Amino acid sequence: MEQLKLPYFKIESFGAVDGPGVRLVIFSQGCLYRCLYCHNPESWELNKSGINTITVDEIIEKYQRNISFYKKGGITISGGDPLIHLKFIKELAKKCHDLNISLALDTSGVNFTDSTKEKYLEICQYNPLWIVDVKHINPKKHKLLTGIEEQREINLIKFLDENNQSFWLRQVLIPSYTDDPEDLFNLGKFIFSLRNLKRFEILPYHNMAVDKYKQMGIQYKLSDVKVPTENDIANAMKCIKKAKPNN
Repeated sequence: MEQLKLPYFKIESFGAVDGPGVRLVIFSQGCLYRCLYCHNPESWELNKSGINTITVDEIIEKYQRNISFYKKGGITISGGDPLIHLKFIKELAKKCHDLNISLALDTSGVNFTDSTKEKYLEICQYNPLWIVDVKHINPKKHKLLTGIEEQREINLIKFLDENNQSFWLRQVLIPSYTDDPEDLFNLGKFIFSLRNLKRFEILPYHNMAVDKYKQMGIQYKLSDVKVPTENDIANAMKCIKKAKPNN
């Protein structure tokens, strides 16, 4: 039987920010969101020519080749959105579980719907670490940022919490888009309602992908947005923490 293959556009052998420890990071191809601030627009299209592919066994082989570096880390599948490839991720999750390898799934949540929920539940039995980006807590602003009003990652986070999965959450701080104090307070209320959240962080918006957009002939709509300062990040976190119960 032919092995499942994951389409990917990049591999990092020593990732340090994509889960705990040093990790092998595979960036999968394909995403349904069109986030205005996406720094990997080359990952969007799934059916373009020349896409690289990798099997589960090849990923495990790459991991084992440098296992001395990964002892306190593991494997992370990022993207794009790896959960577009549900069959592959389930197979990889089982393999990692059987070999006691830490697996992290860095997802936008865009493929989480009523029709795919059971497939996600099958993956949950192997207890990966889920890393989820909160695009926006406000539905209308969510649509402005992603092109989709339905907050699928919020639905996914609730699902993960209900099913006792370990997860990290992140939000990108984009001046004039995700820095409204009321929105941040509402994000805080959501965050503090979660039982299984292991980590939350605010990531500063950056514009380092501008040249990619030019090369691909895609308009970059945030060219006038400034990179937030450390003080901006601190103030945003204060707004979030105001929602903590008994604060």
